[in-house]
Amino acid sequence: MDSLQTILQKLFIFRDCRAVHIREVLKICSSRTFKAGELLCKQGEKSEEMFIILSGCVQIDAADGSPLLSETAVTIMGEAGMLTGERRLATVTAQTDVKTLAIGRSTLMPKFGEDPVLASLIYRNVLFMERSKLIASNQRIAQLLQDVADADEYAASEDAEVKEADCKAEGDDDAVEEGEAG
Repeated sequence: MDSLQTILQKLFIFRDCRAVHIREVLKICSSRTFKAGELLCKQGEKSEEMFIILSGCVQIDAADGSPLLSETAVTIMGEAGMLTGERRLATVTAQTDVKTLAIGRSTLMPKFGEDPVLASLIYRNVLFMERSKLIASNQRIAQLLQDVADADEYAASEDAEVKEADCKAEGDDDAVEEGEAG
């Protein structure tokens, strides 16, 4: 339990939590193992638990099945949905064998009622985590928009060069025709 406590204390979601908070959370965790290819959660399902990935690698896929990213241990999955009760926004699949600690909504919410300090710390930390994800997404969107603008500018300059070359070729053809006529 001490090594798990050390691992959990390093996760941002437990930032500023006291050792007693971590021990209380560990009491409500269940150990879950997923084989490579097995789903941890599926887009559209109810978010009833979050996972602390202790070992292995998972892939996160968008609703349309396209891969978004891969995450390796030690990390956390499904925290925002579990806390809000919203349905899953993505599908998470084990790419390798994965060992997790699962924390269920039905066991965490009563713990929050018993310890409002723990609740406020975790909610605050998840808010910061989601904010960081939003900032990173905005930066990726800005970069993609810049890439599209650069590609459009490049295509426009190529079109201008082709038109200029066509005009020169037409001018050369006119000069040859005038020379033949004279």
